[in-house]
Amino acid sequence: MAITNLPYDDDLILEGVRATTAISEETRDVQVDFTTAGTSTEDVARISVTTTWTVPAADAVRILVAAIPAGTAHEVPAGDPAADLPAL
Repeated sequence: MAITNLPYDDDLILEGVRATTAISEETRDVQVDFTTAGTSTEDVARISVTTTWTVPAADAVRILVAAIPAGTAHEVPAGDPAADLPAL
């Protein structure tokens, strides 16, 4: 089951993943895009990467619960990392 495009805080999800021991991590599709022809310290480039982490399901639920934006109207099971995903 995939949960995507829901109103979760992306930064909090990344913090949660970084704080969790991942089973595996895969990096792919690395791109470096220079915005100008220059390479001085004043010039900038954008680096984008697709990273996929595999984590235990209970950790994923904990990460999602922690990443629900404040003020979102729904009930979340408190303190139960094994809670059903539909409750989220």
